[in-house]
Amino acid sequence: MSEQLNNVFESPLSGKVYEGAISIQDYTNKQRWGFRGKDAAAALRAEGWKLPKAPNQIITVPGDTLIMALSQREFWFLDPSTDAPIPSDVDQAISEGMYPLFCQSSHAWLVVSGDQKSEMMAKLCGVDLSPDAFSVGDVAQTQMALINCIVARHELDGSDVFTILVDQSYAQYALEALLDARAEFCRSS
Repeated sequence: MSEQLNNVFESPLSGKVYEGAISIQDYTNKQRWGFRGKDAAAALRAEGWKLPKAPNQIITVPGDTLIMALSQREFWFLDPSTDAPIPSDVDQAISEGMYPLFCQSSHAWLVVSGDQKSEMMAKLCGVDLSPDAFSVGDVAQTQMALINCIVARHELDGSDVFTILVDQSYAQYALEALLDARAEFCRSS
């Protein structure tokens, strides 16, 4: 590979923002981490973290960190207001029954906002993401444009948004699919 990313967390999408009736913003350089294991929920609660009540839910905790439960044993933390740090040895200090997930370097993070975001996503995803079927706090592990993804509906800075997490290797393709689908909704913008 002739070009190397400057740091392990640099986004292949360069942090771009696409404004319009439906906006798409690259949050890949924002901080996120996770844990998985049979003791993950108990260990995180013992550390004082409030967790979603069930899998496939996302909540916001004080400090605006989002906590997403992908199963009863897997939790992702997304911090939209903090840039990703340089990796440290602290990430390795995990107890037996719980181990770290390196979602910072494995997944790109896109945030989609706008009144017609559900209609746009209907062009790409077989899951009904309309507000009646997919409420704030819901998470879907699904496909978008034939790639695996995680879609979460939550509030960010007072707006109803979708977080879309895709494998880093599909980041550019995912962005292109979103931009193509959104073109119909942004012609008059």
